[in-house]
Amino acid sequence: MGGFKLSTWIKESLGYAAGLICLAGVLASASPAWSDDYADMQKEFDTFKNSDADFDAYKDQVDKEFGAYKAIINEEFQKYREDILGVWDTLEVSTKKTYVAYSPDYKVKKVVDYGKGTIKISAVVPKTEKDPGRALGGYLTELVNQDIQGAYKADQFNQGVEKQLQEKVAPSHLKTARIERKPVVADMVTGKPLPNAKEIEAALAVLQAKATTVKKDAPKVAGSDVVTLEVKIPKTGTAVKAKAYLPDVKAQAGKRGVDPALVFAVMETESAFNPMARSYVPAYGLMQIVPKSAGRDASKVVLGKDVVLSPSYLYNGKNNISMGVAYLHILNDRYLASIKHPESRLYCVIAAYNTGAGNVARAFTGTTNISKAAKKINSMSPEKVYKVLRRKLPHKETRDYLERVSRRMNKYQAV
Repeated sequence: MGGFKLSTWIKESLGYAAGLICLAGVLASASPAWSDDYADMQKEFDTFKNSDADFDAYKDQVDKEFGAYKAIINEEFQKYREDILGVWDTLEVSTKKTYVAYSPDYKVKKVVDYGKGTIKISAVVPKTEKDPGRALGGYLTELVNQDIQGAYKADQFNQGVEKQLQEKVAPSHLKTARIERKPVVADMVTGKPLPNAKEIEAALAVLQAKATTVKKDAPKVAGSDVVTLEVKIPKTGTAVKAKAYLPDVKAQAGKRGVDPALVFAVMETESAFNPMARSYVPAYGLMQIVPKSAGRDASKVVLGKDVVLSPSYLYNGKNNISMGVAYLHILNDRYLASIKHPESRLYCVIAAYNTGAGNVARAFTGTTNISKAAKKINSMSPEKVYKVLRRKLPHKETRDYLERVSRRMNKYQAV
């Protein structure tokens, strides 16, 4: 912030921007509007007693801790990578739409592909093993009975990151959480949000009856084979998983003035409702929250201050949805509020969720100036705005993302 004075800033922005400090460009475009959200933030920032020194010290410390976060991610991933490649010939880790888990010795790999609707269980077993299929069936049973809390505790990479964050980030700057006991995949294979033991047992019998098994040499473990069992998740699985999050989506969307259909469409496009979703950025959870960017903005709305959001905090479904909805609210009511037509603004919000508001502006003006872009957008019909975004957004991923979210909103209109 350089020589910028907190007291002057609060006076000039009437408190609205106090919860949205992220970039100098954002501060420069601060609106004087007032809301309960930002009133709550103002109370939080009052704890600094208008002391520029206290505020700058807090911000500098959090900035340093985000730098440490990146280093922790790199260090833990390198260890995780080496452990996996010590057993397997290719590196397979969790992604946005795929949950990958390894046993403590890395010889068993469980993969749930939420996008394709498949489960694969692979195990390195001695060539002398007479019935490897029986062991695979046991591992499948373990997976189907697992809840999200158990999956998180068994994840070597996330556990390493969480432990280091708790050691290196001040407790007052770090948000952690207890993860829910919702199913990883049992709801999808049974059709029940919280299936009982009998329902899980019946679903497992159906899965195993239709399973396929493949065996090949283990490339890195002498005298062993890799045996893989694959099963299909029922096509209704995605709808069942989405329904489990309906109460949280409706509550947060209502609180922030966001269309629930948009929230669900973003969730499906971001993670296919994979509760253990993780990208290389890293981004975590159902709505793929990036702690260092959207997470920082959203935490100022939800929590009233800039904090480091740990993996455990973002793998809690309620927290993830709360942060994702808050960020959609920020994009719609703050960063892109100067776009007048609601439909045009919606298209820009969708694109900005994926690539940032600056890249949305770039599609219309070649610069990241949002005010300049808004003037041009406001001279166009929503249909024209959509076409420009689909043609000129800087990244193909975002162009496709806009199309998918817009299309998927239709099927969630009735929620």
